[in-house]
Amino acid sequence: MKTTINNLLIAGASMLALASCTENSWNDHYLDGFEGGYTPTEVMTVDYTLTDDDYTRIAENRFNKALAEREGVSGELAAVKTQRYLNASIPAAQYIPNLLKDSLFRYFALSDGSAINLTYREAGELPEVMRGLNGASEYIVSDADYQIAYGSTDDYTTAFSPSCPATKHIPSILADAFDDAEAGQYVVVNYNNSDVDPVFNETPEPPTPGFTMSSVLTSDLADGDDVTVNGVVTAVCKAGVVLTDNAGSILVYGSGFPAADYAVGDQVIATGTLSSYKNCLQLPYDDNLQKVGKQAYTYPAPKELTPEVLLAAGANTDPVLAVYGTMTGKVTIDGNYINVYFGDRDDVRGSVYNATDEIKALLQDGQSYTLRGYFTQTSKSGTYTNCNFIVTEVGSPANARRRAGTRSVTVPSVSLNAVYVFNGSKWEAAGTDIAVVNPADYAAMGLTYGNFSGTQNAEYLPRFLSGRFPYAQAGTEKYVAYKYYASGSTTYACSQYTFNGSEWYDSITRDGVREVTNQFVRRDGEWKLDPSIELTLPAGKNQPLSTWFFQACVDWVRDNVPDGASFITSYGNNDYYTGASAYQGNIDLRPGSARNQSTSYDGMTDDEIVALMKQRFEKEVCPGVLSVLYPNLEPVGDFEPTVTIHFYSYNGSSTTPGTIVCKAVAKGKFEFVSCKWDDNAE
Repeated sequence: MKTTINNLLIAGASMLALASCTENSWNDHYLDGFEGGYTPTEVMTVDYTLTDDDYTRIAENRFNKALAEREGVSGELAAVKTQRYLNASIPAAQYIPNLLKDSLFRYFALSDGSAINLTYREAGELPEVMRGLNGASEYIVSDADYQIAYGSTDDYTTAFSPSCPATKHIPSILADAFDDAEAGQYVVVNYNNSDVDPVFNETPEPPTPGFTMSSVLTSDLADGDDVTVNGVVTAVCKAGVVLTDNAGSILVYGSGFPAADYAVGDQVIATGTLSSYKNCLQLPYDDNLQKVGKQAYTYPAPKELTPEVLLAAGANTDPVLAVYGTMTGKVTIDGNYINVYFGDRDDVRGSVYNATDEIKALLQDGQSYTLRGYFTQTSKSGTYTNCNFIVTEVGSPANARRRAGTRSVTVPSVSLNAVYVFNGSKWEAAGTDIAVVNPADYAAMGLTYGNFSGTQNAEYLPRFLSGRFPYAQAGTEKYVAYKYYASGSTTYACSQYTFNGSEWYDSITRDGVREVTNQFVRRDGEWKLDPSIELTLPAGKNQPLSTWFFQACVDWVRDNVPDGASFITSYGNNDYYTGASAYQGNIDLRPGSARNQSTSYDGMTDDEIVALMKQRFEKEVCPGVLSVLYPNLEPVGDFEPTVTIHFYSYNGSSTTPGTIVCKAVAKGKFEFVSCKWDDNAE
């Protein structure tokens, strides 16, 4: 059987072959080893179109990952699950067979002799920026990096500022972190940025005269004590704040706490009766907080919250105050639950407590971090002692080892992402044609965990770009970098968008992605793409496939035939060397038109002219054009794959269907096999 594709738009000279099936037509580009171990027993021929889940499985298949890593295209493979199409670096012949053998694939159980006419989406070569940003690394600027930028382990803040700008210091930070970077490598950097400079070694004048930090929060406090605390907010979560005075820190908790009304640095007077929950002292919230001003705050030396320290705290029977410290481990995210695991330990774990959207946006499932913040209470969950932790900062554990200092001044800041690229000698900010989605953008979209999933990128990015670039001119192009979650992992992806004057659209998906149907056949336990090609070229104007092929014929005549330009009409889309017409989508065999175009036909009869144009198309131009269009098609063993083209010719009175067959005798080299100029003739 054969699969025939009509009206297929093909962009680029080295597209993958459309399929037909013959007994020996096998492609030898496949990867040894497949998913699953079940021996299928059913022989079928089926038609199937890849689903979104299938593209994810292609990207996540362990054998495909190994192949992509060897070929240096891991980023391009990761992009398949995000963009839901293959690309030139991830050809169907190499990466689809592992999907077909995957036990999760619908037709996994088919046996030898089965064929699948597979419809899928593919693009040509992706732009360099997209290749670089798909699967790009993320770097989170650490405390140690800020200390180096400010030149002090004491007088620094965990944010860049006007006097210490990100653009000045990030290149050297990346040079230190990626000492083996290669030219063209992209990294998305997450950092904090403030519009104000920190004030070191000074206490700003309080907005309310007479405000003085209290020293109430001591270890002598107990459940039921009445207190008045003059303190500063040092952490915010969705269920409350941590209030700190000169003696200690306490969680102010309330189920309806107005977290959006508070920020780190707020001066607060709090009154109330202490309560305890588990083994944590806390101040219940009942509209009992009075904000009186703002001030800078310097965090104390953090306590390293090791598993042993946390287990000891869980065994404590006396309620205690909040403890400022660091917690290092692997983060797992399951719905609203965010836990921190310490290696293989199953007796204790951290539990991120009511994280703000900004903190959630900084955390990725399965990644390891060093978190700074306040440890409050513990609880039991199965074998685990859960240790609640209100996060104030997110950092990399690798960079945390470089941390020399222990104090910082707090300034109001926002979390930003920026794209940097290594130019071969240094890191530099990527061009203005690249936009990156920031943590606040995800939060504004209502995306709790700071990433897209499913089709959210296609739904939200046009609106994101409209807001980011409200005055864009028609024709403006932007590459957008964003986080995407699928199959338990989050990666960076990139899409190209174009503004047409009224809306932003994904220009690769709209203009560069083709729907292709190829046939895969199973033999000797292996799925392989049949390399033979069959094209149907519809007659008529504005037929994309016909225009593509016949224009290639015209161009070949111009570039390869002596005085070839003399055979081509003034419009450049029709030659009378063969009669190929990209305008009409056929072969024009009118001898009078050929004679009017070229004096080389002078003295020849009409029949002689037609016979000569046919012979040139069969033996010269068609094989030559196929070498241009399919430079990678080659014999497989003794089998020489064929290209069968169904076309139409016009003789001045009627349009007649015909068929020409050529074969690949070497890589990119074709020979004529047969041609029938009237398929209706007996």
